[in-house]
Amino acid sequence: MIPIANPNFIETRAVENPLLKVSPASRGNRTGAVPLAKRGEPEGGGRFNNPARGIVRNKERVLATLVSMSSVLCAWAQGGEPLTLQEAVALALRNNRAVQISARSVDKTRNALREARSNANFTIQGNATYTRFDRVAEARFGPQPVRIGNLENRTARITLTQVVDISGIIRAADLTLTVSELEFERTRNDTILQVVQAYQGVARADEFVRVAEEALRNAQERLRIIRAQVDAGVAAQFDLLRAETAVAQAEQAVLNARNQRELAAAALNNLLGRDLGAPVQVAKPERLPEPELPPLETLTQQAYQNRPELIAAQRGIQLAQVGIEGARRSLLPNIVLTGQADFNLNTSAFNPRRETYTGVAVLSVPIWDGGVARAREAQARDDLEIAQLRLKQAQEGVALEVRQAYLTLQDAQKRLEVARKGLEQATEALRLARVRFEAGVSPQLEISDAELAFTQAQTSLVNAQFDYLDAYAALLRAIGAIDEQYTRL
Repeated sequence: MIPIANPNFIETRAVENPLLKVSPASRGNRTGAVPLAKRGEPEGGGRFNNPARGIVRNKERVLATLVSMSSVLCAWAQGGEPLTLQEAVALALRNNRAVQISARSVDKTRNALREARSNANFTIQGNATYTRFDRVAEARFGPQPVRIGNLENRTARITLTQVVDISGIIRAADLTLTVSELEFERTRNDTILQVVQAYQGVARADEFVRVAEEALRNAQERLRIIRAQVDAGVAAQFDLLRAETAVAQAEQAVLNARNQRELAAAALNNLLGRDLGAPVQVAKPERLPEPELPPLETLTQQAYQNRPELIAAQRGIQLAQVGIEGARRSLLPNIVLTGQADFNLNTSAFNPRRETYTGVAVLSVPIWDGGVARAREAQARDDLEIAQLRLKQAQEGVALEVRQAYLTLQDAQKRLEVARKGLEQATEALRLARVRFEAGVSPQLEISDAELAFTQAQTSLVNAQFDYLDAYAALLRAIGAIDEQYTRL
């Protein structure tokens, strides 16, 4: 088995937005490669550093204060420490209903195996009998009558029975247990993938909220400049109306992003078995994995060895073969061994023995069953063919799943590079548009288009990053390695 190498992580590169100034004291020793959790890829946030900032009106101040307070209260409500991905996976494996049901199914199958094994063991049964007659028969040997038996009879019996198992019931139950355990493993893998993607969905939604809030700040800054120009008599009232409309649209986008974040959190809580409204704060990934992928054929062979669905399909073939053997053996003799001990508590002259021991061997030989056994064997052979077809179907499905995940991961990696370059270009275009707009040599439409392109570039980069993470998790699921990867982070 050649697993995907424990990923050689590459740090997510951030593109600095020159329009969003950060004081040197808050930057620290910044390098070109910045962890996502520390900077929030792509870079952005803050306000435009403009000399005319002193004329900001009260409305913008109040709105900015409310946005800031909302963010603080949201973080406080969600708890101080974020829920790590490993903790989320562990919580889901403990509380998720699908995992719990699958675990109970394994317990049920294990108890069925115990029952099958117990049926093959000897059994001991005891019973006691008390009998009272209205009268006892008498016999005459001469003038004196003699009673035959007793008016009251007390007996006890202990019976030991051993059935010789020749039908393969125990082996079939053992294979059924193996299939049930493999089904539980498949459910675990599916749940882990769902939790990973839902967890990353919340982190993606957090980034969308950040992008929407930054777009709102950009629109507010443009509105502030337009108002200053209107007051100075160098801009028309139509420009002011257009800028106010842009702010309203940006506010709606923020509300929509926050609503989507709440929905993503509820989906994650549902997988974790928690209250849907429970606060959730997730930790954004610090680095993006860049695994050294083996060839597609190697990954497919690894999936054939690891995927519980394929192993279960193989056990299904063995189970069908046991069914054929069982159908054939129903025509063979069956042996039951019985040992019996009888205790007579009321002896008599005609029944003086107090203890009697009996051994019985019953050999049952089927002579003619009307064709039932042949019909059962035919059904078992059909089951074998169905099991073989299911194995081929499962192999084809796994191969397709591995190929799709492999190609999706490669596509996401390429889109990630394109999105990074796109953000760099959009950032520079916005910077130039801002300079031209403040110099009065370009219309508002130019800066509006540049801001829109900048927001779209940020959104594209966020999507590319989390699509990459989702594709990586899907590939691990496809080759059967997701359990060991995300339960030992």
